[in-house]
Amino acid sequence: MLNENGLPKYFWADAVSTACYVLNRVLIRPILKKTPYELFRGRKPNLSHLKVFGCKCFILNNGKDSLGKFNSKSNEGIFLGYSQHGHAYRSITRRICTCEF
Repeated sequence: MLNENGLPKYFWADAVSTACYVLNRVLIRPILKKTPYELFRGRKPNLSHLKVFGCKCFILNNGKDSLGKFNSKSNEGIFLGYSQHGHAYRSITRRICTCEF
């Protein structure tokens, strides 16, 4: 996952976390014909929010930065995974990341 997207090795923990998140919702157990998510929660998982690890994303500036008339309303970033505490995505802005794209 890191090699395909050209990300540095210090994102390995995010890559493993995202892989586990996806596998728990997609992988089917052969005997029971259910995913681990179905066995734990008792319902089928919603897969419409899944994104590709390391893809380009845009982070909305929702009032945190004072925007001028010609400033952009979003920053370009890199998708790193899913939040464990809510319905959100984890990402990092490209200007903070020092890797080459």
